[in-house]
Amino acid sequence: MAEVQVTDSGRVTSRVGDTVVVRLPENAATGYVWSVASLGDGLLLEEDSGSPVGSLSGGAPGEHVVRVQAEEPGTWHIDLQLARGWEAGPAEEKRITVEVS
Repeated sequence: MAEVQVTDSGRVTSRVGDTVVVRLPENAATGYVWSVASLGDGLLLEEDSGSPVGSLSGGAPGEHVVRVQAEEPGTWHIDLQLARGWEAGPAEEKRITVEVS
């Protein structure tokens, strides 16, 4: 089992048992936070959390980390949304494709 980092391409190849890690820039002080909108059936969510990078001062940029375990072979998607909780729709959407062998 290995930890596989997702790059800017939004596509990653892994093996069953690997942990796939997605890191996204986030500044929760603006109200915008990333969340997992949907997850492929062959993936298991292990972590979905945001945290400041470096300084803990207000307005400091942060990072949102999503970790999933590849459980079944196939092509699966992680759909992510950047949104404010009080707004109707997301400001940004991102799809990560995970190919598991």
